Amino acid sequence: MSRMETLLTLPARRGYGSPAQIVKWLIIGAAIVVLLGSVAWPLAWLFKFSLTSEDGHFTLATFRTVITEPGMLEAAWNSLRLVISVVVCSTVIGTLLAWIVARTDTPGRNLVVGAVGITFVIPTFITVIAWIFLAAPNSGYLNRLLMAWLHLSSPPFNVIGFNGLVLIETIHLYPLVFFSVLSALHNVDASYEQAARMLGAGRWRSTMTITLPLVLPAILASTILVMLDTLSSFGAPAVIGTMANFSVLTTKLYDLMSFPPRLNMAAAIAVPIVLYTLLCLAVQRLFIGRDDFRTLNGKAGPGQALALGPWRWLTMGIVVLVVLVSVVLPLAALLLLSVIKVLGMEINVANLALDNYRHLLDQSDVAFGALKNSLTLAFATATLCASLAVICAWVVERTQIAGRGVITVLIMIAYGFPSIAFGVGIMLGYINILYGTLTLLLIAYTAKQLPVAFVLVRTALRQIVVELEEAARIAGAGWLRIMLDITLPLLKASVGIGWVLVFSLSIRELSMSVMLAQTDSQVMSTVIMQNISDGAIDQAATLSVLIVAISVLALGLVWKASGSTLSHHE
Repeated sequence: MSRMETLLTLPARRGYGSPAQIVKWLIIGAAIVVLLGSVAWPLAWLFKFSLTSEDGHFTLATFRTVITEPGMLEAAWNSLRLVISVVVCSTVIGTLLAWIVARTDTPGRNLVVGAVGITFVIPTFITVIAWIFLAAPNSGYLNRLLMAWLHLSSPPFNVIGFNGLVLIETIHLYPLVFFSVLSALHNVDASYEQAARMLGAGRWRSTMTITLPLVLPAILASTILVMLDTLSSFGAPAVIGTMANFSVLTTKLYDLMSFPPRLNMAAAIAVPIVLYTLLCLAVQRLFIGRDDFRTLNGKAGPGQALALGPWRWLTMGIVVLVVLVSVVLPLAALLLLSVIKVLGMEINVANLALDNYRHLLDQSDVAFGALKNSLTLAFATATLCASLAVICAWVVERTQIAGRGVITVLIMIAYGFPSIAFGVGIMLGYINILYGTLTLLLIAYTAKQLPVAFVLVRTALRQIVVELEEAARIAGAGWLRIMLDITLPLLKASVGIGWVLVFSLSIRELSMSVMLAQTDSQVMSTVIMQNISDGAIDQAATLSVLIVAISVLALGLVWKASGSTLSHHE
């Protein structure tokens, strides 16, 4: 037998009983067990309740009752309109900004990454408060300023309404598209675009015919995340909807969970959303499953910056406008709210103080314990999700294990499930052993946030040619060695982005926390909502500013650790 034949048969000779194979299957098996326990088990309880009558018998009548529930069809229509509007706006803004940063010479484009990261870490239910402070039709501070400066007879902005909700949800979700597309653009081998231009294609044509198709998986994957996130959003619709007198499915679901809770009705509403999630996954597979988008061969270089000439000032204006609306104005409003002594009074030095921040240092206060719990949960969730994402993405993309597609379905279904209903499933599944503990919150957070890291890692893994791993395997490297030395370094940027996004999502998760947190497991989001309910908006804003500061610090650390690959690819 030749040396090459010997090398090619080397992996097979190790056998399934070798230490390397045992470690591999133990890691994969543990990941699948965690996935089943955090997703499949709670979902099974929810499906059980959707098919159970109040007296405990099997029935399908609950679904008919849901349809006839007053206001339910109108709420479903509002949810559909909201999803379509937010998806279109987020996709356009996120893709355009990612292209500007990665492929043009727009001035200040590298600052966009940090600004978009800050946008994503501001909680939506606090963004609502900030924008009400700025753009409420009668009392909004920005409205009052513009009316005084421009001598307007009516306020120019009104965030209290459906369009205001679209604005707030878009501000929150376009970073998902931005980061996913930016990561994909960095992984696209620039030689493809350069070859197209050498053959006579203009830069615009090479962008539309070469670059855009290659990042299409990232666009579609992030668009699905935006769809599911919008459909399951609760905080912003609850605040805006209450003030503007309209409902969406999640707020109707919350009403059903109010005392006395109608668990079977709530579960019945969630089932169609699960079916919608499955439809989204099928559409994604139909559109991108037949093509090969792998272009990363280990030496991908940065794309040549497109010289826009005078048009770069237009793109700079777009960047400034987006950053102003999504970062500067709401963050300035939060800072003001956190230091104002008396709301409604004139904003001047005499009406500003740092008392709220000093209050956070009191270890006997509930906010101090909530801060500690939130940091612990966010770090643990981000680390666990990043690890699970790498393992699950590798199983789905690199193996022929029967039923591996079920892994993708389980991961994505959890994200599409309304957080309130999923929290009920978690509670029912573990109420006898974990209820009221941080472990229960960790299970819930992991199940809900795993799709964010999974989509980013899987998209990046699809672009890495499998021959790199095969070459290492032929050279005698085991699975764990290949993952540590070949696959993970190439996935570093995507894993880092996923970790930060999951950390940011976890530190401000609201809907499930309201359902699951108890006296000893309060987190920052539940304390913020309690402050809002009590009218302590300044204290709520103070905690929110702290959330933003912690998340920005985490973003900076990961950015530095990954070699600043978010802004350039070496």
